[in-house]
Amino acid sequence: MAVSFAPSALIAGPSAPPDKSPAPAARSGGWRFSAGYMHRSLGDFDWLTGTRSVPSLLTIGQGSNTPGIDAIGPADLFFNRTYNDGFNFQDGGTAGGGDTWNWGYQNASQVSDGMISFHGGNGTTATFTDSDNYEYGGWSNNLDGNAPFFQLEWIQPLTGSLNFGFQGSVSFLDTGAARTLATFTADKSRSDYSILYTDRYDLGGVIVPQAPYTGGPQGPGPLIPNMPAVRTAANTISGGETATAFNSIHTDFDLNLAAISLGPVIEYVRGPFALQASAGLTINVADWDVEQRETLFVSRNGATATAQNNWRDRNDGTSVLPGIFLQAAASRELTEKWSLNAFGRYDWVESLSLGAGPSSGSANLSGWSLGAGVGFRF
Repeated sequence: MAVSFAPSALIAGPSAPPDKSPAPAARSGGWRFSAGYMHRSLGDFDWLTGTRSVPSLLTIGQGSNTPGIDAIGPADLFFNRTYNDGFNFQDGGTAGGGDTWNWGYQNASQVSDGMISFHGGNGTTATFTDSDNYEYGGWSNNLDGNAPFFQLEWIQPLTGSLNFGFQGSVSFLDTGAARTLATFTADKSRSDYSILYTDRYDLGGVIVPQAPYTGGPQGPGPLIPNMPAVRTAANTISGGETATAFNSIHTDFDLNLAAISLGPVIEYVRGPFALQASAGLTINVADWDVEQRETLFVSRNGATATAQNNWRDRNDGTSVLPGIFLQAAASRELTEKWSLNAFGRYDWVESLSLGAGPSSGSANLSGWSLGAGVGFRF
């Protein structure tokens, strides 16, 4: 009897395929250098504009203020009076009784209601008006601009997808602010007047001869008082002067800001992409210059205004200001050595106080930055 044997078959399930999904891999450690441009948006430049223009710089003539009674004399003293339309001189008896027949007049209209009037004198007077106004000179302007930056990193792997290291960077920003405004106006005016006096004498019932009449020192003739009963003055405008003033102030602020940053960085890597977060300290070197130029313009009697006064105030300095920064960045490898980088950051920096002449202000150096550049690993 023949016995046959069949080979036993080993039955097994299908084997699992190898895992081909990419595993996170950290970039190799070492030094990296990157450079590019960033746009920095700082805080405001705040400026309170002062002025050297004052009302006393606007001058006009003094005008004339004279009584002008040399010809007609004081109203309360005996006097030889000469008028535009007659005269009233003393005679031999004036000192004793106050009357005189040494007088004359020209027009019948000078006699009215028992009085006779004479007109004369050449007095002058001037009146003045002035006003001035100061406008608030405060203004603000945002400080921003493009700045080149350079960054050096030392990175070492921490885990499979995390790196840790330190980075240092430096950037250079050139920015500023400027404005022109007017803060002061003033005007002055003078009105000139001529003074004509009217002296009225009480006739006391005397009938005066028909005009024109001229008496003499020896008489005889009708007697009238040598001192007027009433003296009045009439002012008639004869001219004047006007002057107006305004200022123009131009302020120019320039800032060169170098920021040196240093701090730790942590990096997450996924394939050719990487995300970074960093924070640290900054040293900010602010080289600043502020200049204010003021001109006072004056117009007289409506003519075109011309520059009367000019002032220039300037101040500059270099300030070292500490700060801190917080930065987030992303990058993509192009080759084993080269990469493209982008970042955003915020800097907290002490404000800069400054002034020039009668003006003062501050520059807030804190603010956002956005940048992009090219990196190289070596």
